[in-house]
Amino acid sequence: MAILLGVPSVWLLLSSTPALAHARLLETYPADSATLAQSPEQVQLRFSESVEAAFEPIEVYDEGGNRVDENDAHTTPEKPKVLVTDLEELPEGVYSVNWHVTSADGHPVSGTFGFAVDASASNTEAGAGEPIEPIERSAKQEEAAGLGWSAIRPVILGLLLVSALAVAGLVVLRRR
Repeated sequence: MAILLGVPSVWLLLSSTPALAHARLLETYPADSATLAQSPEQVQLRFSESVEAAFEPIEVYDEGGNRVDENDAHTTPEKPKVLVTDLEELPEGVYSVNWHVTSADGHPVSGTFGFAVDASASNTEAGAGEPIEPIERSAKQEEAAGLGWSAIRPVILGLLLVSALAVAGLVVLRRR
């Protein structure tokens, strides 16, 4: 009887994996200690499991201690393991990235890494890495390019206002 209960119990213990493993940082863009020839548009972090991005989970600082990210760090439901923040246009210099997230098991995990921007460097030679996910333009970048919803919203709202006034005018004229 002990063998019948013991063998499955041992098998179960040996085949199970730890349930409460913390998220681990697997990959960053830019790569840690990389030197880029031009300013990256984003910082991207990929974790071993889904993470919660709350309370400014990525902060990017220049050499002077000035924050240079857009303070828009986020994950998406489609990619809950990838944390992304947009960056300002960065001049040449050294930058540090501080990150802190909450693992799926509720434990906080944090770390730091750095990269540099140097126009005389070659991205391939300096090990800059490739973006983890294709870089999608933020609404702010779209607006700056004049391609976003914000660029056509005033035109549409103006047309709707003129149409509403025309309908109201027709209703008033028909009642007389």
